[in-house]
Amino acid sequence: MKIHFSIAKNKKSQSVSSELLKLYGQAEISEAEVIVAVGGDGAMLSAIRQSIDYNIPVFGINRGNIGFLMNDFEKENLIERLKDANEIIVHPLEMKAIDLKNNEFIELAINEVSIFRRTHQSAIISIKIDGTERLSELTCDGVMVATPVGSTAYNLSAHGPILPIGSEILALTPISPFRPRRWKGALIKNKSIVEFNILNPKLRPVSASADAREVKNIKQVLVSQRPDINLRVLYDKTNSMEDKYLKEQFSM
Repeated sequence: MKIHFSIAKNKKSQSVSSELLKLYGQAEISEAEVIVAVGGDGAMLSAIRQSIDYNIPVFGINRGNIGFLMNDFEKENLIERLKDANEIIVHPLEMKAIDLKNNEFIELAINEVSIFRRTHQSAIISIKIDGTERLSELTCDGVMVATPVGSTAYNLSAHGPILPIGSEILALTPISPFRPRRWKGALIKNKSIVEFNILNPKLRPVSASADAREVKNIKQVLVSQRPDINLRVLYDKTNSMEDKYLKEQFSM
């Protein structure tokens, strides 16, 4: 099996790099049958992005801090694990951000699209779902749209809900909302188009981010899922993502 390793730069990942490459080789990504990401969740997201142009699956090996999206680290039997792994399909979000100069930026997000204030001033944001205004003014530090895969990341830290893997919903979650005080977010269909308009963006500058890809000084953001893009992620049969996400909902 032709493997392309995508190895994080942290010491823990680099310490096993030479041994993995010696055992399994290093195929060019254009010739590989699978990408093996070695590191933490950030390395996994980076590898999934790499896979978009090649339509090959990604298998993560945890050598990071948390590694929620990863499989356990083992040097041996990697080929057998890859052959026996279960595959899940992930559809990314598409972010279309327009800045104050009317430049348009399009980025894909696997975890979440987030909007957040850039200064001490709170952001004030209006929210439309499929063209209907649902909130005329949300005063907050920010707001995000998270996928099921991303629901255990930034979304969970902002007290958003954990979404089951494979569910056809997205989490719309505020970040430190001030007004309306009782609004805790919403669950929306994954076919929805979410429109954020920034009120007074010059006085209250805001950035938008698709995972780690940031666009500054934005005035409008559109978020929708891309069902035409199938990202393939592999997991050990003993590492059920459905069970992981269920357990996380009962963790203390």
